[in-house]
Amino acid sequence: MKIVIDVSNEKKAKHLIDILKDIPYVKDIKVETEKEKKKPDFKSVFGIWKDREITIEKIRKKAWRKIDK
Repeated sequence: MKIVIDVSNEKKAKHLIDILKDIPYVKDIKVETEKEKKKPDFKSVFGIWKDREITIEKIRKKAWRKIDK
């Protein structure tokens, strides 16, 4: 079982972690800071269709062919 706790105060979060570490049945504690949370990079997909001759009609034709099978 996993429990996620969002703590707004870093000092209190460290105190809570220390308390949790003392509990014998707590197997693992993973800390994720706001800086470590990665938001999807929308710009990373720019240009994936560059230099390809593709149209919406071609995409639809290919998609419908798979559905008809």
